[in-house]
Amino acid sequence: MITGTKVNPFIRNHLIRDGISRAIYEAMKEDSSIYLFGEGCEVKQKYDAPYILEDFPERIVTMPISEDGNCNFAVGASLVGIKPVVDIISADFLYRAMDSICNTAAKQNFLRPSEGLKTIVIRSEFLTGGPSTGQRPEALFAHIPGLRVVVPSTPHDAYGLMRTALRSPGVTLFFEDRMIEDRDFPVADDLKLTDEIIPLGQPLWRMKGMKGNVTIVTYGLMRQVTERVLRNWKWDGDYYTEPNLAVDLIDLRTIYPIDFDWLKFMLGRTGKLLIIEPDIKFGGVGAEIVATIAEELSGVRVRRIGAPRTTIPASQALHDQMLPSEEAIIGAVTKGW
Repeated sequence: MITGTKVNPFIRNHLIRDGISRAIYEAMKEDSSIYLFGEGCEVKQKYDAPYILEDFPERIVTMPISEDGNCNFAVGASLVGIKPVVDIISADFLYRAMDSICNTAAKQNFLRPSEGLKTIVIRSEFLTGGPSTGQRPEALFAHIPGLRVVVPSTPHDAYGLMRTALRSPGVTLFFEDRMIEDRDFPVADDLKLTDEIIPLGQPLWRMKGMKGNVTIVTYGLMRQVTERVLRNWKWDGDYYTEPNLAVDLIDLRTIYPIDFDWLKFMLGRTGKLLIIEPDIKFGGVGAEIVATIAEELSGVRVRRIGAPRTTIPASQALHDQMLPSEEAIIGAVTKGW
């Protein structure tokens, strides 16, 4: 029986958020053109990053409740030399800002390259529980030319990728997955964050398996769930499993761009590709990866598991049922190749 991935609806992922905040703080110390815009922006810094509020109060701008207007304001600010970080509290609210992001922000560096390329970071969060919260629109934005899409799954990656985004001309959608739990990470003081540049588009080989086994590609919440499953499998009456099963686990980290040449190289080790995604499977990130691999690399066997194409229920228990479960992950790896 597929029981679903259990998610605590009251999770507040402090460590990934701390990595993002530290990256922004370091960047603001180095670059006086970086400003923070957003609804309740000052209050958010007070609770999440008081050091930003203390050192840069003049560069924190609390905006009205207008996601589309705030993103358009950020575009205007970028045209006069500001590097805005726009905080759209929930990823669900990004639907209200589709025009300003996809029709305005994404086009600026194409329309005005002679004026100097602009940097805009739009930060948002994946929440939980529906029907109009808990949605994951990352695949929609990956479709739009001029946009990059980042979904880190660890505090270290959140820090490094945000540092890179703030130095990179262009528009970056930077998602914080609030369903990822803190329990697998060290405490904040032990993160040992450095001024590391993590290239946008470079996946990370998180677990190394045996040649000929399976290559798992995932991101965000499913990276954490999948890694936990791989490290803790056991006999449950239906499956015989072993800790540290020897499969390759790859964390995309960015939804666009993706280094497909590197992925193809990795698939040469196994010839079997399993995509595990926390979003709707139809038309999603995994579909694009499978299509590209199938076109460019012959002989690879592929499989995908993800959420069904249905509206997220308000019930947390039912929302859990939509996410790939531990049993589904085990079955996808061990059955039917």
